[in-house]
Amino acid sequence: MTKNTEAARTTKQRTSTGKRRTLRIAVAVVTVIAIAVGVLAFFNRPLSRDQVHEAIDERLTRVVAENDSVSSVLLTVAEASGDVHEFAVGTTHPGSSEPVGVDSPYHSASVGKTMLATVYGQLVDEGVLAFDDPVTRWLDADTLAGLFVVDGVDRAGQVTIGQLLRHTSGVGDYFEGPVDAGPTMLATIATDPDRLFTPLEIVAFTRDRQVPVGQPGETFSYSDTGYILLGLALESIEDKPYDEILEDRIFRPLGMADSHLMTRFGVESDILAIEVNGVDLSTRNALSLDWAGGGVVTTMADLLTFMRALEGGELVSPPVHREMTDFSNDVDTGIGYGMGMMQFRFSELSPLLFSMSDVHGAVGVTGTFALYDPASETHYIANFGSFEFRERAIEELIDIRLTFDRLEG
Repeated sequence: MTKNTEAARTTKQRTSTGKRRTLRIAVAVVTVIAIAVGVLAFFNRPLSRDQVHEAIDERLTRVVAENDSVSSVLLTVAEASGDVHEFAVGTTHPGSSEPVGVDSPYHSASVGKTMLATVYGQLVDEGVLAFDDPVTRWLDADTLAGLFVVDGVDRAGQVTIGQLLRHTSGVGDYFEGPVDAGPTMLATIATDPDRLFTPLEIVAFTRDRQVPVGQPGETFSYSDTGYILLGLALESIEDKPYDEILEDRIFRPLGMADSHLMTRFGVESDILAIEVNGVDLSTRNALSLDWAGGGVVTTMADLLTFMRALEGGELVSPPVHREMTDFSNDVDTGIGYGMGMMQFRFSELSPLLFSMSDVHGAVGVTGTFALYDPASETHYIANFGSFEFRERAIEELIDIRLTFDRLEG
């Protein structure tokens, strides 16, 4: 093992520790919120529908007013009864006077991973592949070269589709992972937000600047690079572009007319602001770096349609759904990961939330999520459009849930 490799791994370990520390800080803030809101909920009488809407609207308005990185917030809460509560606060972009609407299209970040995992689930149901199939069946040696070399041994042949879906393949993460040469990806797009990326260029970034975090199947480590590889493999399996695959398998069958994979970037994108480290990327080419890792543009209504179909058994079989929602890998305390989906176990996040049921679903780095509570059969969908809200979005969800718990029957 070279000194550079050892140094890179040490950096990776420090970065992972930093991420865990960030999550713990978020949990501490969650506890404070839970105390404040929980006490109010205990002493206050139940609220009418109008009062709940007013309270939520005031909170979301305050979020926009107090956070420069957030120009708008979208929220949808869909109850098992069929009642759907929709909120849209703010403007489409910073400095704009155009109000946001509940039907405004937005970039959903890693919410797209859930859609990709669903397509793989459909292929398993159809007998086209199995989750434990090696990825080398569909990706050539040149594409995989250098991505899985551990202790001088190329272990690409050991990597399975399921490992890539679960983030246990060991491949580096181009989006936030450490590098042993040149600037990080976030630093790259900060200095050149109009750079256009192809999927193979993204993979090359990990090959040239990063090292594996472990052997295949050895450890959980979130990797956007792994999902780019899954997208490339899917194109090989289906023999068509990834955007067409999503259209044919997800969007058109479900009537999601306002959803698509981003293939054109710049001023024509017509989506809500998406701020990453002080830069609004909604009209910049840098959004091309998401692709199969989360490049889907959608709306609140379309995403609700998708989640209802996924949880209602319309898209994959019960056995496949159980595989996707096997949250045996922990991102951190109270946060599990399955295949393209995350779970939040609130009772583990804070003892004050002992009575709050778990939710699972899609979560994106820009404060966007589409989460489902099986206990109450309620969907929670939101978009804050800001990198700064990657954890704060879940804190806001806790307050939203506590407020809706006071809704009169």
